[in-house]
Amino acid sequence: MSERALYLRLSAFYLQYYGAVGCFVPYWPLYLRESGHSAWVVGLAFAVLGTLRIGVPLLWGRVMDRRGQRMPVIVVTMLICSALFAAMPHVHHSVPLLLGLHAAYALFWNAALPAFDVITLHSTRSTRLDYSQIRLWGSVGFVVTVLICGVLVERHGATLIHPIVTVLMLGMVALGLYIPDTEHAAGAAPQRDALMRCLRQPNVIALLLAAFLTQLAFAPFYSFFSIYLQEQGYSSGLIGQLWAFGVISEIGIFLIASQLLLRYGVRATLLFSLATAVLRWALLALAVDQLFWLAFSQLLHFASFGLYHTATVVGMHRMFPEHLHGQAQALLAGLSFGAGGAVGNFLAGYAWDAFGGPVVFMVAAIVAALGCIVVLVAVQDPPPRPIPPPRTAGGSATPRPR
Repeated sequence: MSERALYLRLSAFYLQYYGAVGCFVPYWPLYLRESGHSAWVVGLAFAVLGTLRIGVPLLWGRVMDRRGQRMPVIVVTMLICSALFAAMPHVHHSVPLLLGLHAAYALFWNAALPAFDVITLHSTRSTRLDYSQIRLWGSVGFVVTVLICGVLVERHGATLIHPIVTVLMLGMVALGLYIPDTEHAAGAAPQRDALMRCLRQPNVIALLLAAFLTQLAFAPFYSFFSIYLQEQGYSSGLIGQLWAFGVISEIGIFLIASQLLLRYGVRATLLFSLATAVLRWALLALAVDQLFWLAFSQLLHFASFGLYHTATVVGMHRMFPEHLHGQAQALLAGLSFGAGGAVGNFLAGYAWDAFGGPVVFMVAAIVAALGCIVVLVAVQDPPPRPIPPPRTAGGSATPRPR
């Protein structure tokens, strides 16, 4: 396969994956509110999604590392996800059924992204492709769907997100059939002792703790930002535009993220991203009623998420040997988006009605500041780690396309 064809297919997968995220994350809380559920239920629903991200990605990572294959598992799990998500409208009247379906959905949804990041990272080292410039198409997908859905939700309500997300998931299934898999050496199996040796490294512990704190602070944004703005009188269309504005800034940084990491390193990049997160959440707490500062807080998404994501993914990739790459990315997803997201959403759901949005976002700023301290004190730059070229199904190295 030519480099161009590989680039287009990898990019298209991120486009559809984050297109589904751009439809789900901003507008699912509005859908739950339209269905008559309280902030507590909204927070609990997102906490369920986060809780399943703690251990599930690691289990999927072990399965795929042992098999040496990732794309077949991604295709099957995305097909199951599309069926589960299509069933969501039929259970929204019952909180137990709603939470149960969230759990089932999260069980399979969390198989895809860490594994696909591994495929992309391996592909970038065997070709002239660049991870961040492929990943930016995920941000493009997010922007497109969040803008379209903002208009649709304003005109017709949030129920239209179900068919849109389902179609995007089916698109990932179809596309996944044509993306070449990335395998490690035949017969290589991850060893528990090797994984534990990596996990005992102070640098790994510090990076994972910083990532946990970052996503703990991010959780109220993911689950309550749309509700927060709606409570302030902003329209669904403007809410969608603000979501899109933040992710557009992320696209710009993905174009140069790899160069920034090479020049400044993982530690400095991560420290800067967490410092901007502190400012971002403080602005949401103190100036949500002022559109200029609200828009500026969204502009900071380029660093508080874009640089953070690239630095942590690349950092974990460098700290672990090849046969543990799948589990490394799964651990990162599980402890940050999983544990951090679950705890953050649970606490935010409880605190939202009790104390209000400004208090919740000010606490988020304090948590991000704690993450800054962890990075400043304990995170060191990992050395670059060469990655062998991906292998074909027969186990031979794939030739470098020209």
